[in-house]
Amino acid sequence: MASRSTRKTPAVTRQRKDSANRDETVAEVSTHVTDGLLKSDKLRELIHQTVTNAIETKLESLIDRLDTQEARLFELEQQLEHKEQEIRYLAGQVQGACGNVAEQKIVLNDLEQYSRRTNIRISGIAETPEERTDETVRKLLDEKLGITIAEEAIDRSHRVGKPGQDGRGHQAILVKFASTRTKVAVMKARRQLKGTSVVIREDLTAENMKLLSRTRRHEKVKSCWTIDGRIIAMVTDTNGIERKVNIRRHRDIDHL
Repeated sequence: MASRSTRKTPAVTRQRKDSANRDETVAEVSTHVTDGLLKSDKLRELIHQTVTNAIETKLESLIDRLDTQEARLFELEQQLEHKEQEIRYLAGQVQGACGNVAEQKIVLNDLEQYSRRTNIRISGIAETPEERTDETVRKLLDEKLGITIAEEAIDRSHRVGKPGQDGRGHQAILVKFASTRTKVAVMKARRQLKGTSVVIREDLTAENMKLLSRTRRHEKVKSCWTIDGRIIAMVTDTNGIERKVNIRRHRDIDHL
């Protein structure tokens, strides 16, 4: 079987040459135009301006975003400062309230102690059946202290506390005198009871009893006593000097 001829015809060859010539012409024209454009000041200026505008547009966008973030940050800082001011204010209010409560407790304690200004407590007196505490007290004052008082000098008296609370198996006797003068006279003369089983003390509030007990246990306190419900401590300083200190609250003890 005869093979098909692959020989190109003159027309095909000419067509391909024409196409190659056109491509070469286009490339030359393109190169020439490109070279001309690149040498053109107007084109360079246009390219520069286009690039510059694009960069400025992008920068403006970034600057706007930064301004927005900066404004938001400033707003948050203002809010934070406002919250900190609120916290400081509330902390001051709480501290003031605590201070006011503490001061009010002191005032109430002072008022309660003032209401007891004519009172004394007598420990160590044996109880007797059907006793009349007014007569028991008057007899004690007359025989042991040399103080004679009328019946009306005692407003009222009675046993208080649990049996044995005075440390000697008896309830203490709470006495309310009609006047502070009688109470002061008894307190001055009570030293004559030293060495006996009988003890006379002021009628202190529960808070003042705690203060007195804690004051007695302090290492710097040589002795302590009460006058009209006020606690007085004799304190020995590190240099050996003794001084009197009024104890009105627990922090007074802390600062000894």
